[in-house]
Amino acid sequence: MRDKFLILLNSLSEKLEIDLQLDKNGACSILYEDSLQVQLELDSTLENLIVFSSLFTLAPGKFREAVLLNALKANDTFPYVATFSYFEPDSSLAFHNFLKFETLNVDILVSYLSTFVELASRYKKAIEQGNSSFF
Repeated sequence: MRDKFLILLNSLSEKLEIDLQLDKNGACSILYEDSLQVQLELDSTLENLIVFSSLFTLAPGKFREAVLLNALKANDTFPYVATFSYFEPDSSLAFHNFLKFETLNVDILVSYLSTFVELASRYKKAIEQGNSSFF
């Protein structure tokens, strides 16, 4: 599966016209719009591709509570794109999903990443402007 992951990354690199490399942990990071970093990596079972982005560091307090509450509400909206969650290692709002790797190809991934990045960027910008949600 790791070979298929490398092939997928090479194809993605060509489609996005950027150089993509695996880091020492077997993950690949893509920087969008100079501010949104999206990480791709296989899960431990090698069956799912994890798409992950840490959106905004949240200091303790009322604003963090409001952001996380609204993120939980956003998780229950249609259509489902990914899940908002609290990422404890850097105290941030995160956005992630698990894509079934066996059925994934570069066209599906490019399309998915476009939607993922659009929604993540909207939410990130809203929080940066002091809003607890963009809904």
